[in-house]
Amino acid sequence: MRYFIVNRVSGNGRGLARWSRIEPVLRDKGIPYRVAFTERPGHATELAREAVKMGVRAVVAVGGDGTVNEVGNGLLGTNVPFGYIPAGSGNDFAAAQGIPKDPVKALERVLKHSPRSVDTADFGGRVMVSSVGVGFDGQVAKTVNESKWKQRWGKGSYAIGVLKELRRFQPTGVTLEVDGQVIREEGVWLIAIANISCYGGGMKICPEAKNDDGILDICLVRGISRWKLLRLFPLVFSGRHVNYPYVVMLRGKEIRVSADRPLVVHADGEIVGETPVSVSVRPQSLTIL
Repeated sequence: MRYFIVNRVSGNGRGLARWSRIEPVLRDKGIPYRVAFTERPGHATELAREAVKMGVRAVVAVGGDGTVNEVGNGLLGTNVPFGYIPAGSGNDFAAAQGIPKDPVKALERVLKHSPRSVDTADFGGRVMVSSVGVGFDGQVAKTVNESKWKQRWGKGSYAIGVLKELRRFQPTGVTLEVDGQVIREEGVWLIAIANISCYGGGMKICPEAKNDDGILDICLVRGISRWKLLRLFPLVFSGRHVNYPYVVMLRGKEIRVSADRPLVVHADGEIVGETPVSVSVRPQSLTIL
């Protein structure tokens, strides 16, 4: 039996719409399944853990990147495979894994049942599946998540958030520790710690990041004016920002970020706290379809 966890409100109701598309297919094919709908933050993690105890063949999330994070946290360290039907506003995890946008085609991929192991990363007692963002990045995520226009604008909502926060955010000094090496940078705007190449709805913040290589990619932006940052921003969608002197690219397994003032931190698009934050890779810790 496959266990589906559906976030009905994800993507301005796309979660429920996607489920309405795939449930008839399951019935027509005579595939045993069970479905549960999330009711609150963290509920998907609870449901995934319950599904593991039931001995299901796979757990399939229908929602956005936040739902991916919650279900991933529930399945971490188990042998139960994780399938995904994208229904969010960004769907970066789906893009990184080559999961089709069309729900029926995504379901076909799940039903082929070809499991493989990927990395995740620990931070503060939780796990991130795709990325952690600190500073300007986290503040934009916070603004977008609290906005009324996230559902309306979908992937474009992050760009709107950037424009809103660009005037208010104050860069600060940051101490970054990567595998024991201490790096001090002033005037830091953001630090992205990535397990996949994209975040924020298609931005290739760490173009070389892969979630099966046992290492995390880091992008640090510092020493840049607001105007230049605005000009640099569109290049992130192609990954060409990495060629500019304001951008530092690093890689590591154990990462700690502390700052001269508290900076907002997000994991997989959801706000999880403030600096300091420590992130460590967990190789081959999640099985996906």
